[in-house]
Formats: sequence, structure tokens, C-alpha cells
Amino acid sequence: MITKNLHVYPSNFKNETRILKETKSLVESGIADKIFIAAIWEDGVEEYEQLDRKREVWRVPLKISFFRNSQFGKVLRFGEWYLKIFFRYKKEHIAFFNSHCLSALPIGLIFKLFTKSKLVYDAHELETEVIGAVGFKKKIAKVIEKLLVHFVDIVIVVSDSIAKWYKDHYNLKEVYVIKNFPASPEKENENSNILRDKFNIQQDEILFIYQGLLSEGRGVKILLNVFSKTNKKKHIVFMGYGILESLIKEFEKNSSNIHFHPAVIPEDVIPYTQSADVGISLIENICLSYFYSLPNKVFEYLMSGLPLIVSDFPDMGKIVEENKCGWKVSVNEKSPLELIEKLSKEDIQEKRKNVLTCRNNYSWENEEKKLVSIYHKLSIAK
Repeated sequence: MITKNLHVYPSNFKNETRILKETKSLVESGIADKIFIAAIWEDGVEEYEQLDRKREVWRVPLKISFFRNSQFGKVLRFGEWYLKIFFRYKKEHIAFFNSHCLSALPIGLIFKLFTKSKLVYDAHELETEVIGAVGFKKKIAKVIEKLLVHFVDIVIVVSDSIAKWYKDHYNLKEVYVIKNFPASPEKENENSNILRDKFNIQQDEILFIYQGLLSEGRGVKILLNVFSKTNKKKHIVFMGYGILESLIKEFEKNSSNIHFHPAVIPEDVIPYTQSADVGISLIENICLSYFYSLPNKVFEYLMSGLPLIVSDFPDMGKIVEENKCGWKVSVNEKSPLELIEKLSKEDIQEKRKNVLTCRNNYSWENEEKKLVSIYHKLSIAK
């Protein structure tokens, strides 16, 4: 009998690298013979996408548009989304259902109750402690998660601190951690000069990189102020997309050492990143989910051979401490400015030696083994 797996996540599914890695591993390991991914359609993306012969994406078009920006309207649209997913896939005999966030958990429970699917809650962050989870909205989220999490067969999270939080708050015996490690590059290209060539950065100058979402709470504004004040032979490239893109371009006009590069496709992230000297992940402590986070970029920097500058938070800080692969800073302008001002090529090279020693421990191939083991347990439990 063909084993089918359904993954549900309310995004347009254009850059969901975690789900892409997980689903690829599940089909290649033989855990799933067919994988469906249900997302949300929006202008500019295809409704249907065939990733390969075993994986396909359906971006669900939603018709309800009245009260679109109100909470009531959002509830109605989620209701429409749930119903369309259920009626499309209810006869597919889904063996494993993956809810990739709290808002996808109710439809997961429906599948579990009506089709006997095994339910996996694969939370990408600390779901009830995110930006925007405040007041009544936060209370409702906590009630829903507390009620539904005990119907889940497997809980998967992205960091050790988040796993402990879920265990402590919901009295769960087991919470699995699958971290967002990147796949090892097929070929090494450590002499890449892509960004240096593009922005005319000389070899004796130091290039820092921030890659990822350009939004509030990720240290972008702090870094813009830092690099507008620092030695102009210390450059930074912001590579990504988001609401702060226009602000970065404004700073770029006035500072010769600040540069913007649009986001690149997932396959090109590491080749581009390898052309920098140091990677920066300066997450701000504006919610508990951020404080406990382990962003993809941390591991992409390591895989690219780059030492790290990270916020002095539990999980990111632990990686730097254990491997001596970078520096921890306080999340303000003073701390990173002082560090960046004094960093030399020699300091970076010393840390880079440790990065090259430890980075293979942070490849997806290691997490993949854990993921496959978790699903084997689910298969036996069937």
C-alpha cells in the first residue's frame, strides 16, 4: 500500500526550506511514497507545483474576502482553507499529517479523528510566544495549543530551549528537536568572490553578511547604524527580502560600506555566503520565540565556513561557546560596534579554523537520520 504524507503550512510556499528538506528526506528514505503540501495561493505564484514525481504543492485559492483584515475575516478564511484541504485529501488515506504551525493544528486534528492519520506537530518556532501574540489573541492561542497538543502523536521543534519549554508547560514526555541545518553543498567553492566582485570590495577589506528576512526584530536597524559609524574598510551585505529593504537602500546611498543584495534561490545561498568573511545573526529579544531561536542563517554561515557574530542568547550562544567559532554580543549598538571595530583578518582566520572543524556536525544529513528514526517509530505505532 502506498504511504501518503500531507504537510500543511499557511504560506505561499516559495522559500520554505525546512519543509522542502524534510519532505525530500522522507521520500528518499522510503518513509513516504507520495507527499502532498498544502499552502495558500496568492498573486504571482502557481496554484499547482510538481516538485518531483513524489512531491506536489497545492496553493489553496481562498474566495472569502470580506472583513479580510479583521480577526473575524481571518477566522473565516482559515475555515475555508481547512474545508478545502479536508475535502481534497480526505480520500487519499493520509498516513502522516504534518501541521507546521499552530494555525494548521486544528485541521491536523480533523484528519486524525476522521481519517486515522498520525498527527505530527512540527512547530517552526515557539508558537504562542511570537511577535504579535499579545492580549486576547495570545490567550486564545495558548488555550488551543494546550488542548490540541495532547492529541498529537509526535511533537517536533527547532531548538533545545523550545523543546524544554514545551515539555515544562504541557507536561509532555517527549519532544523531538530537528534543527534547521543546511544540506552539505555538492561541491566546495570556498574561494567564491561573488559579493566582493559585485560590490568592488578589496581582499584586504573585511566583509560581513546578514542574510535572511529583512524585518523588525532581527537587528537590521542596529547593524545599519553600526556600519554607518565603523571603519569603511569593514563592509556589510544585507542579502534577503522584507519590509526594511528600502531603509537599507537609503543607508547604502550614504555609506560606501553598506550594500544590499536581493534574496537568492536556496541552492545559491551558500555559494554567495562563502564570499563573505563573517556571518551575523543579531536577533532581538522582543519575544520568547526569538530568544530561544536557532535561525537557519546560523548554520548556513557555518556550512559556508564563516565565523559567527550572534546575540548572546541560550541556543545561538551555546553553539559559539562549544565550538569557539565566533563571538557573542549584547543586542545594542555599542557591543557589536566595539567588536567589529577591533576585528582583524587574523582574528577571523583563527575562528575560521574552528568553524571548519565543527561545521560537518551541523549538516542536514545528521538531522535527517533523526527525522527518519522518528517516522519509523510512528510507522511501528500504526
